[in-house]
Amino acid sequence: MATKGNTYPSLKDYYSQIEGDGKITSTIIDLFVQSNTILEDAIAIECNDGTNHKTTVRNGLPEPQFRKFYQGAKCTKGEYTTVTDGTAMLSDYSNVDKDLADLNGNTNQFRLNEADAHIQGMNNTVQENIIYGNKGKNASAFDGFATRYNTISTTKGEIGYQVIDAGGTSTDNTSIYLIGWGEKSAHLIYPRGSKAGLDHKDLGEETVKDSNGDEYQAYRDYFSWKLGLSVRNYRASGRIANIKVSDLGTSNAADICDLMVKLYHRCKQHSKIAKAKQVWYVNETIETYLHLQAMNKTNVRLTLDEVDGQPIVKFLGIPVKCCDAILDTEARVV
Repeated sequence: MATKGNTYPSLKDYYSQIEGDGKITSTIIDLFVQSNTILEDAIAIECNDGTNHKTTVRNGLPEPQFRKFYQGAKCTKGEYTTVTDGTAMLSDYSNVDKDLADLNGNTNQFRLNEADAHIQGMNNTVQENIIYGNKGKNASAFDGFATRYNTISTTKGEIGYQVIDAGGTSTDNTSIYLIGWGEKSAHLIYPRGSKAGLDHKDLGEETVKDSNGDEYQAYRDYFSWKLGLSVRNYRASGRIANIKVSDLGTSNAADICDLMVKLYHRCKQHSKIAKAKQVWYVNETIETYLHLQAMNKTNVRLTLDEVDGQPIVKFLGIPVKCCDAILDTEARVV
């Protein structure tokens, strides 16, 4: 398993080490990284049990006791739970008519252009599953953050305590996620012996059939991605659910900044212990709303920085990034 110093590399780190040689593969990887903000932050760890990843969570501490001289103390132990997360396989093929690809004199570039839709489809599906994946609805997928943080509780120590209710009761709700990425918190996983991220195979020229069963020559490409999600310490991350979209900008709107402060403090200590990298994830609706709030100079919790010439909103010093997979049509979480 590759490491960099004492930290695990993100998928963007993996891709940045690949040398461009003019082939379709290296170019595809660059496009792919630019279109998925989660991959800029998520670390990927090789599974420790084939296609599964087993982790141990401590859910109870030993209970020491005071004693007097010549008085013994009981032997105590912590309570532990073993959690197993599985990986999923995502696949897609691309067929490009050979004669059409050869027309422009730059076959590789044409194939890249044609493959872009397949790449974006892979990218969208991965993002959607990192957020909304649900093995109960699709046994071939993996559970995402929304499925894990899907109930609200006022009891500390329960995963529902990491979900804060913004009050929306209809189906035009959205969510904000504060994710702590790290080896001991949340991270992506990939099967042992495989590679992290998108894998591309140039299958070359093959004889394929059209919808009528007639044959023609085509260039074929195979795209695959094997991954899963492990949330080893659920207290280092959390969700603000039930943000009613239609109320934003009105007097009935939830106080999003106050709710973000509450979630920040519920995650802060556990993220610190896990040495996790914290990131806020929102959709375009909330990103725009927070950007407008940040322009109000009296709102000191929200700031505007500039990275690579682009304005970046930060809340309490933590970057706010747009994830298009987060919907504006979520049902109420209870």
